[in-house]
Order: sequence, then structure tokens, then C-alpha cells
Amino acid sequence: MTEPDEPPRFFLDRGLGSVFVPEGLREHGWQVTTMDERYGADVSQDVADIDWIREATELGESLITKDTAIARVPVEAQVVHMCDARVFTITSARITGSQMLERLLDNEQTVFRWARRTPAPFVLGIYESRTARILLNYPPKP
Repeated sequence: MTEPDEPPRFFLDRGLGSVFVPEGLREHGWQVTTMDERYGADVSQDVADIDWIREATELGESLITKDTAIARVPVEAQVVHMCDARVFTITSARITGSQMLERLLDNEQTVFRWARRTPAPFVLGIYESRTARILLNYPPKP
């Protein structure tokens, strides 16, 4: 967990892009790293979700994705649980970069508070007009 007076650091999944959303967040003081920055544009498409989840979490980064399946798919939910990941997910896969940026900035206080203070693991859904914890499918339900 990030110390309360330390700014949280975030790792952005490939679904948030490499330019518009990260640059917009940085303009507002967010500390972010993208998939392409960490792995290179040619390699980032091939990095398995469980690998980037584990690596970013080990580096102390909270994760931002627009893949809500991260909470449902048993292997991904397990790695989120086992790594004590802090995951923020934009709950609509069919929105523009400017809409994603707006959702994140509109919920900045909540996102930062959860990144700093909420015990991991968790997945927090960022909906159009609210945020809500998404249940983690681990251990998997029969």
C-alpha cells in the first residue's frame, strides 16, 4: 500500500492506450507508466495479463485497466489476490480516450484514497456516475 503522504503510482493496461490517457493524467499530476513504456510497443501486446499484474504490483504500482474480467477470470483473479494487487477498472470497454480520462479525473480523490489506504487485494469499478468494489472470483465459485 502506498504511504498516505506519498503520491500513488499507476500502471496502465494496454486498453487505456499509450498517449492520450497517460498524457492527460500526467498533466494532472498522476504518476503513470504504460505497457508500451515498460515493455516496448512491439512486446507489450504479447505480455500475459498475469505477468504484468504481478510485475506492476511488485513495483508498488496500482493497476488501471478497462478489463473487468480481471475480477472474474479465475487465473487473473488468483494473481490479483496472491499479489495483493490494487486494481481500478473502467467498466465500459466501448468508450473513447477522452471519456476514460474524464472518468478517472472525475474520480481522482476516490482512486487516490483507495490506492493509498484500502488494504489489497481489491478491484474497484469506475462506472459513469459512481465507483463500486467488484467482487474478486477467488477462490473460484463452483
